[in-house]
Amino acid sequence: MIGMFRTTATVMLMLGLNATTMAWTQDIDKLKDVNTICEWKPESQCSWAVRIGANQPGVDMHGASMASMRLDQANLRGANLSGAILQLASMEAANLMLANLEGAHLHGVNFRGANLSLANLRNSNLLDADLSGADLRGANLNGAILIKTRFDNAMWIDGRRCGAESIGDCR
Repeated sequence: MIGMFRTTATVMLMLGLNATTMAWTQDIDKLKDVNTICEWKPESQCSWAVRIGANQPGVDMHGASMASMRLDQANLRGANLSGAILQLASMEAANLMLANLEGAHLHGVNFRGANLSLANLRNSNLLDADLSGADLRGANLNGAILIKTRFDNAMWIDGRRCGAESIGDCR
């Protein structure tokens, strides 16, 4: 029984390490969409789906499981992603203006260069997320977990530019 536990734990660890590597790769031509059941609706199962450049303004996917999903350059303006699980997802250069991400699990998400202006990130978990170069003007970060969150060169909620090495706050 202990041997089986160790094997399972080892496989899970390897998958977890691979998830981080695959989730943010720049070689998007080699990405394979392994999730064919992902739908643009609330509480969907979209983990590992690849939807780069998707055009879904105003989509309601509250409570969806979107871990390690690729949504780079997607237009999700005004989307409802409240309570969604987006751990290790990549939303690089995505348009999330006016999006509702309240209470979303955004641990380790790649938001580099994303437009999050006027987005609701209240009570979201942004632990270890990368918001370098993101636009956060007017965004609601009340109650958000910002531990180890990168804000290098981001446009802060009050319109000022964050400096290099801004981690956990705009400096």
